[in-house]
Amino acid sequence: MISKNIILRNQKDVMEFVDIVAQYPYTVEVSLGRETMDAKSVLGMLALGFNRVMNMDIQANDAQDLLEAVSRFLCTQFGQAV
Repeated sequence: MISKNIILRNQKDVMEFVDIVAQYPYTVEVSLGRETMDAKSVLGMLALGFNRVMNMDIQANDAQDLLEAVSRFLCTQFGQAV
């Protein structure tokens, strides 16, 4: 499993992120606190809110292609861009 921090700053970011993740065969979940959502679900991702550091878990040993595709959303634990 691969874990990375992401930040989605607004609704447009959420829509773009979901569109990208949906193109890949990996199971991807995003969590914020106790809430965990399927990263391919627009409604689930919108429910997590915006402008918060969230954890993305990819159920794969190697998903470099997906990580590159979502690289603009990756951040450090404190919300800084990678």
